[in-house]
Amino acid sequence: MEQLGIEPTLLLAQIINFSIIVFVLTRLLYKPILGILEKRKKEIEESLARAEKLKREEEKFKQKGEKLLDEARREGRKILEEAKKQGKLAEKEIIAEAHNEASDIVKKGKTEVVRMEEEMEKGVRQQAVTLAIAMAKRLLTAVLSEKDQHRVISEQLKELEKVVE
Repeated sequence: MEQLGIEPTLLLAQIINFSIIVFVLTRLLYKPILGILEKRKKEIEESLARAEKLKREEEKFKQKGEKLLDEARREGRKILEEAKKQGKLAEKEIIAEAHNEASDIVKKGKTEVVRMEEEMEKGVRQQAVTLAIAMAKRLLTAVLSEKDQHRVISEQLKELEKVVE
């Protein structure tokens, strides 16, 4: 081997040095680096697992949110329908009350008209009596004597009072 330019003692020393370096690097650096890499690998896997879990929980919350939103919409529709029903009932009650009030007003108006007619009729009768008396006085003064006039007027007044009453 010496003819090839390789010295066996030097080769043996280099093999021993290489073995020592490999042993030292394996013990001191390679295993800790592998440990760190393994630890990092576990952390990444745990992070991925947490991310997946969070994603599933997000889906669940999203579904719950949609369910709650649908339920709120249904409840809102129910409330709106109930409000419409109550509004229609209130409308019917108000209309019925208005009809009752209108019929009461019409009844009162009719009674008032009847009362006014009676008062007007009574007034017309009184005016007619007064007019008749005035006409009778003029006619009687021209035709009858004063004594006859008094007698006729008193008789007629008595008859008119009976008619008026």
